[in-house]
Amino acid sequence: MASKNGVQGTRLPRGLAVLLALLATAVFINYIDRGNLSIAAPLLKDELGVNPARLGFLLSAFFWTYAALQPLYGWLVDRLNVYWLFAACFGVWSLATAATGLVHVFAGLVLLRFLLGISEAVIFPANSKIIALNYPEEHRGVANAVVIAGISLGPGLGLLLGGTLMARFGWRPFFVVLGLVSLVWIPAWIRWMPKTEPVELHSATNAPSLREFLRLRSAWGTCCGLWCGNYVNYFLLTWMPYYLVRELHFSMQRSRRRARPSRQGPRCAWRSCWRCARLPGLR
Repeated sequence: MASKNGVQGTRLPRGLAVLLALLATAVFINYIDRGNLSIAAPLLKDELGVNPARLGFLLSAFFWTYAALQPLYGWLVDRLNVYWLFAACFGVWSLATAATGLVHVFAGLVLLRFLLGISEAVIFPANSKIIALNYPEEHRGVANAVVIAGISLGPGLGLLLGGTLMARFGWRPFFVVLGLVSLVWIPAWIRWMPKTEPVELHSATNAPSLREFLRLRSAWGTCCGLWCGNYVNYFLLTWMPYYLVRELHFSMQRSRRRARPSRQGPRCAWRSCWRCARLPGLR
């Protein structure tokens, strides 16, 4: 039965709820894996003897391949089975994370960060496709909020625990254990992912062309908003741990206090998407 604001008062089936939890967990792990090298940067710099310029090159390597492959993955998820593509890329980025803890040369670390960016680039094209295929319109706001919560929870928990664990056990064991333990996600995903072939919700003839998309003011506004937000977000994710340890002389354990702002992100994402789902003009 529809409520006063026009949103259906139905609950998600158990299978879709589990699927959503797995999507959110994948984003959570994804953001821990992309940010953990920043937490290890003070230790890694001393061990390998790299200067700040080379360290900046290493920390930025992930983003080059990650950004460049977004259009390709957008094209692939529309043509391949998105569920198996997602699982394969998850396995690659988990193994790349584990292998990072075993490499002792600078060039090897750069190559693994390239590989991490290549495999993690699938995350948002695949998530968007899976949510559009499986979740009714009235549930997509909440579904997106749950997934987006992992963006903040991943770096927040990664810094909260990562600094302490690296200080105690070293950064290499942290990477190896994190990458290998993350692989347990794949059997759960294979168990719960939809087994039927994806069915398009709308005809491709109704979709706007790239030229039409580029004429949308809302599209440019969204891109500009994401650019500004990501600049701040990735600055904090990439350089803040190193700055706290090297410039402010925080211990690895004390630097975890920077995780506090990240823990507010899930709450804000949930409220924003919940409200958007209930605004008739945005549905």
